[in-house]
Amino acid sequence: MKKIKDSSVNIVMYHYVRPIKNSKYPNIKGLEIKEFKNQIENFQKKYNIISESDFINILECKKIPKKPSILLTFDDGYKDHYKYAFPFLVAKKLTASFYPPIEVIKNNTVLDVNKIHFILEKELNTKKILNEINLILISLGEPNLEEMNLEKINVKSRFDKPETIIIKRLLQFFLKTDIKEKVLNLLFEKIINKNIKEFSKELYLNTDEVIEMSSQKMSFGSHGDKHLWWEYLSKKKQEEEIDKSINFFNKININTKNISICYPYGSFNATTLNILKKKKISFALTTQVGCVNKKNIENVYTLPRYDTNDFK
Repeated sequence: MKKIKDSSVNIVMYHYVRPIKNSKYPNIKGLEIKEFKNQIENFQKKYNIISESDFINILECKKIPKKPSILLTFDDGYKDHYKYAFPFLVAKKLTASFYPPIEVIKNNTVLDVNKIHFILEKELNTKKILNEINLILISLGEPNLEEMNLEKINVKSRFDKPETIIIKRLLQFFLKTDIKEKVLNLLFEKIINKNIKEFSKELYLNTDEVIEMSSQKMSFGSHGDKHLWWEYLSKKKQEEEIDKSINFFNKININTKNISICYPYGSFNATTLNILKKKKISFALTTQVGCVNKKNIENVYTLPRYDTNDFK
């Protein structure tokens, strides 16, 4: 269990929150709903669980309460958040911040990151997946893995083995975009064998659910439109990713006056920071590990978070 210090705001990041062991996907890396409830109840006993508006006030005043605070955040817009987390939070009279990519809600697509998660969930043999990738590359007339400089891939991770990281990075950004899409879609089709639109409807929030959650004082922020690596995008493309998400929330009457940002993959660059300042975004969340304290409270566009697993 992570020890929390006084005078700190600890932003906790959640992804999959569901009954895992007895589900169709028992190998997905997530948090069992029972563990989630226990974790929230433990937070309530020891700390202040604050709302997003509370957090914005703390940032504006630059004064952190002595008793440690917790801000709950949920990435990627999963149906889990509506089915399991949302009812529990309402029952406990708590609020949280949710960051769904817009494309999956509007067009029933599946994010590359989620295709990868479920490929790895179904096929536990990472060597077999790498072999399949190699065969697909050869069939497409592309250089095989032995001909690529895979040493450029940073395989360090807090939660994944090196081979898993290589698979993720290959299918996220290392391969050329058009080749990456073909390889990933062929892998998904072969291993998951399920219609993309139906899979998407089962996996992600829909518009009505977002509206209902907002009506119960849950906050929604921008996680972009397509969940891309922003550090590799042009200024124009980064602005489009942010604007499309803000426009979506405005269209369904969700207040975006003090909207926050959660960087997809934790990815951003100096251009991103300038865009956020220009758009007067309230704050932005990274995947850097740590708490918000008096040393970093002014760095509102590079705020650190903890993973839920840090508190298990």
